[in-house]
Amino acid sequence: MAFKDKVIKRDKPVEHCAVFGVTCDDIAFSVSRLLYQGLIAQQHRGQESSGISILKTGGKIYTYKRKGLVSKVLNDNILRQFWGNVGIGHNRYATTGSTEYESLDYIQPFHFRNNEIEFSLAFNGTIPIYDDIKKKMDDLGRIFVTNTDTEVIAQLIASIGLGTEDWPEILKIVSKLLDGSYSLVLMTTDGDIYAIRDPKGFKPLCIGELKSEKRNLYFVASESCAIDSVGAKFLRDVEPGEIVHLSHQKDIHSEMVLKAERSALCQFEFVYFARPDSIIDGVSVAEARLRMGENLAINDPQLLDPEFKMNAIVVPVPDSGRSAAVGYAKKSGLPYVEGLMKNRYVWRTFIMPNQKMRKAAVKEKLNPIKSVIQGKDVILLDDSIVRGTTTKQIVSLLKEAGGAKSVHVRISCPPVISACYMGIDFPTTDELIAGKNRKEFGEEEYIEKIRKTIGADSLLYQTLDDLKKSIGKNESQLCLACLTGEYPLKYVEKIKELEESISNGRRKKSEKNGQ
Repeated sequence: MAFKDKVIKRDKPVEHCAVFGVTCDDIAFSVSRLLYQGLIAQQHRGQESSGISILKTGGKIYTYKRKGLVSKVLNDNILRQFWGNVGIGHNRYATTGSTEYESLDYIQPFHFRNNEIEFSLAFNGTIPIYDDIKKKMDDLGRIFVTNTDTEVIAQLIASIGLGTEDWPEILKIVSKLLDGSYSLVLMTTDGDIYAIRDPKGFKPLCIGELKSEKRNLYFVASESCAIDSVGAKFLRDVEPGEIVHLSHQKDIHSEMVLKAERSALCQFEFVYFARPDSIIDGVSVAEARLRMGENLAINDPQLLDPEFKMNAIVVPVPDSGRSAAVGYAKKSGLPYVEGLMKNRYVWRTFIMPNQKMRKAAVKEKLNPIKSVIQGKDVILLDDSIVRGTTTKQIVSLLKEAGGAKSVHVRISCPPVISACYMGIDFPTTDELIAGKNRKEFGEEEYIEKIRKTIGADSLLYQTLDDLKKSIGKNESQLCLACLTGEYPLKYVEKIKELEESISNGRRKKSEKNGQ
């Protein structure tokens, strides 16, 4: 989604989408069940809506999409109606106002059809030059029914398609025009699937295969866990800037690799977004998170106190802090304790419309296990602090309801100080607890201010160097913009300057009104 549409306030970073595709050389075989399995394995990447597009034998695309979880949207009653040996699917988060999302037009896959061309598109990411492309499409008389960069991409593809019917050539041109962070899959009426990853590789994308005596199937997915879920063999990641062609007639082959000077895989894939059983660009997510916890323990001055260690326990925030907590406990030699019980039927607190409702929802979602926490010095592990409101409530729960003697917060990534313009639904810098306090109090004092705000007895963040070591990649391979304020997309600097100007203008107006 376009950056300007972010309005829903959340206490955790939110990934927008998951994509999945499958093609089979047996025209009698239906892939609808496999699409369901691939999407439900990636439910963590998008819980607002789900949908599939399937190519019926003969070249007609049918699309079904609704708001809701995969299991609700794509139940057996729906799946039995869709037969076809080629299909793509999509899970997504909404980032614009909820009223707009009553329309099915905003849910993916985006099925484009006019008198010239037809295809279906599933997209994950953000195109910062969205407005520029849309303006050019407007000048050509194109009519839009949504306010999404997904439709802009579809209109761009269709417009280029007027000059050539060769899909690889169309997509090569599109890849060179788009400047942003994205992975996408596109299905044509010819039965071809094209998988495209942006030149810097912000978003993960991978391919797999399942071959038997009866049939051959090829898959593309945002994460390798989806390839595993259908019993297929993980082949490799789609390279940054690569267009991979999946065809039941031509197998899997690469159409093009558009090289960039550097890659910029989002570090939050390893910190929070991806499922632990996924492997992204050769790195095990689970092992990276374990190393994050180990590095926190190595650098924790609190562990130098023998008396403290005698009474300390390691407690994860479920489920986001679990892997790092295991690594921390292992390296520190302290007991790992599940001290917070999670109610898994109350898990979508991030979309609550106001702070009062979010605060109540946290209490419904988490409950301390008093028998293991009472009187203990709790080392609380989590992946990140965004606004700080949820962390503050959890610390309070552990102390007041759980009876903890003290709570020491340990965060597996460095402070989030800057907004994201590459497809992660972070708030603006002024809404980020680290960004705001850093601007107000400076490098020396802002961590202590955050500690006081959340009510922790101590607070330790991962260092940037240890994060890179944990992932096993360097600054020329990762996007660290939300942690450093240095953006790998040049165009983003203009957006950043614009938003800062607006923010400063609002602040001056507020100060003037307050006088």
